[in-house]
Amino acid sequence: MQDHKTNTSLRIGISVAMIIMMLGLALTLNAFTTYAITNEMKVLSDLNIPITQGITRIYAIQQMEQHCIDDMIAYQKTSSKINYEISKNQFESYNQESSYEIKKIKDLTNAFLNYGLDYQTTENISTLITSLNEIESIHFQYVEKADKIFETYKSDANDLDTSATDLQAQQNQINLKIILLNDEVQKLTDSLNAGVEEDKQKAFTWQMIIITSAGIMSLALGYFLNLINRDLVREVVRKTRSLQKANRELEKMNILKDDFINIASHELKSPLHPIYGFIELAQNGDIGADEALAGISKQARQLEEVANRILDISRIENGSLYLSYEKFNLSDMISEIVSSHALNLDNSIKIETNLETGISVEADRVRIGQVIRNLLNNALKFTESGTIRITVQHNLQKNLVEVSIKDNGPGIYSEVFPKLFNKFITKGPKTESWKGNGLGLYLSREIINAHGGHIFAYNNKDTGATFKFTIPIMRHLNAIELHEKIMN
Repeated sequence: MQDHKTNTSLRIGISVAMIIMMLGLALTLNAFTTYAITNEMKVLSDLNIPITQGITRIYAIQQMEQHCIDDMIAYQKTSSKINYEISKNQFESYNQESSYEIKKIKDLTNAFLNYGLDYQTTENISTLITSLNEIESIHFQYVEKADKIFETYKSDANDLDTSATDLQAQQNQINLKIILLNDEVQKLTDSLNAGVEEDKQKAFTWQMIIITSAGIMSLALGYFLNLINRDLVREVVRKTRSLQKANRELEKMNILKDDFINIASHELKSPLHPIYGFIELAQNGDIGADEALAGISKQARQLEEVANRILDISRIENGSLYLSYEKFNLSDMISEIVSSHALNLDNSIKIETNLETGISVEADRVRIGQVIRNLLNNALKFTESGTIRITVQHNLQKNLVEVSIKDNGPGIYSEVFPKLFNKFITKGPKTESWKGNGLGLYLSREIINAHGGHIFAYNNKDTGATFKFTIPIMRHLNAIELHEKIMN
């Protein structure tokens, strides 16, 4: 069923993806083509027209400069110095205007080289710039020679005709360059127009190809959907069986969920009521803020402990309790736990240890530490005064280490004994409630069982009770088989 579902999804997915890809490609191509055409049209409108107008102005200015040269020569021959000076000033003004127009066209063309144009257009613009540089250079020589000839006013102008002939030759050269520049502008215009038309044609061709391909893919999708429709009855039967199986699994999960909700509602309420009480007392002024915060902090830690235990129960009952094995010294770890607890004890309770040294086990250090703390807290809870004894022994032949915690309390009541390691066992004789959440022994049992060990308890002959657990020293032995041997 899963393979069939995968094949069906694959057919639909591939078809839809191909159609979407084709449409996306068409949109992308259209956007790219529009961008290219827009660039070329921008060059046509923003570059071609201003350049054409600029070249026309340059040509007109050159003609005016030549008229000024002719006038200066004529005025020198007729000894009209005033008119000569006027013509010279006009020549200098035209010279500046010509340089400005050439620079403006060069700046404009240089700016368009960064527009990402095609190769041919870029070449045409580069040629324009080269021609402008040549015109600028010749014009500079022309002006330099004119300035040298007409540097001072001379009444004797016998050689003016020769100088005028040389200037006319350079002026003709400039005019020729301007004519050729007009040709380059026309080539640029033709290239841009051809590029626009070519891009339009390419865009149309590719769009037709993509639309045709999308149509073919749509037909293929229709074919696949027809196959799916023919297989629908068999698919329904398969899914029905799958749903029946899933319903059975859901029923099991629903039981686990209800159990988890019962645990959460039962356990999370207990620490909350004291917190509300501390807040109310502080608000009424019955206790100080520090005392209230200390009480709330203590209850919050208990609430965190309850939440962690509930999560551990959820992992256990879902079969997801993970053990992180490592090799550590069990006796040293127990000594550390006892030392931390001894700091909070009064003089009426003592903790004695009889620990064999050098016992290294391969187990989950955190989880085993959790078990020992649970059992020690349990012993402290029921011991009002006296001594709690912790003993550790090992047996290398059986690959076992045994930890026992003996308290000096009232012992285990008979009605509690059969369900001692179950959840929520917090009741004593006459149903009085003991302090605790009834989860510590249950978690301890599940952790020890997961290690392949065994945990049990019994009442002492004199007073109090003893809790013991055993775990394998080395993990390489079969922990499950070892647990079964111990149980038998």
